[in-house]
Amino acid sequence: MIDFARLLAPAGALLFCAAVEPENAAGPVFCPFRLITGLPCPFCGMTRGVACLLRGKPVDAFTYHAFSPFVFTGLLAWLALEAGRYWGWWRADRLFAFARNPAPWLTFLVVCSVYTVLRWCGIIDYSRI
Repeated sequence: MIDFARLLAPAGALLFCAAVEPENAAGPVFCPFRLITGLPCPFCGMTRGVACLLRGKPVDAFTYHAFSPFVFTGLLAWLALEAGRYWGWWRADRLFAFARNPAPWLTFLVVCSVYTVLRWCGIIDYSRI
């Protein structure tokens, strides 16, 4: 049962993004940081960016968040790895060892944070998020 739940995490994230209408500017804001400050957080626009990628609109995805293609690819890879492990196609323990290493995640957070500071300074437009 735990393996099936692990399969649902990336599938649920992709289904959630598929349910979001990216062009609906009046839609709900899910980001607590943005709700409190009115400023984008390092990941603001990522959900709408992934939603655009699911709809085949990569240019629009970049306008919401430049790193949404990385998250989209990561979700697809995570789904494939979990599906393969669930159905016994492979053992992905070595591949998942990468995910347990904090360095790539911290690097991604730092890069997204720099991207956010550039948004706050007006160097990168964030009017669509």
